[in-house]
Amino acid sequence: MADASGIALLAIVTLCFGFLAGFQAAHIRYSKKLAEFVIRCIHSGTIAPILVELEKEKHG
Repeated sequence: MADASGIALLAIVTLCFGFLAGFQAAHIRYSKKLAEFVIRCIHSGTIAPILVELEKEKHG
């Protein structure tokens, strides 16, 4: 019985670690993408790069 509870605990910890690692990877990816959009908007002086990207997302 102790082995089953240990395995269950290990599975829960592993699952939580996976969720946290995935969330952190997504956060880093989207933060870099947001920073890229901000730089493009500053250089162009408009929000056109964001609107173009939204249209790309909508159509495919």
